[in-house]
Amino acid sequence: MPCPRFGLLAAVLAIGLLAGCASVPPPTAQLTAAERAIAEAQALQARGPAADWLTEAQSRLDAARAAAQRGRHEEALLAAQQAEAAAAAAAAEARRAQLAEEVDSKAARNADLRRRLLVEGL
Repeated sequence: MPCPRFGLLAAVLAIGLLAGCASVPPPTAQLTAAERAIAEAQALQARGPAADWLTEAQSRLDAARAAAQRGRHEEALLAAQQAEAAAAAAAAEARRAQLAEEVDSKAARNADLRRRLLVEGL
């Protein structure tokens, strides 16, 4: 015969889990924040690794929207936060790539100026 305490414990845990799920409100603000972060990353014209992060962000946002529609707010919240983080990584990588291009361009210009100085200085 099953232990009555085990059944009671299982029932209390189940109620607690259901109450926990029901207490999480829809993550409207987090979805909006993720959408905004994705738009900002897209504006930076993410390429290479940044584009990969952007794709991940969009995938997580889609998952968050789907979870929210199913009423799985905790899952939607987590996916929206992951989408925002991936979009931030995409933006950071895009900025890093832009700065690297700028540094390379300035280094090439400096090298050209050094060559000119050496030739004209003789």
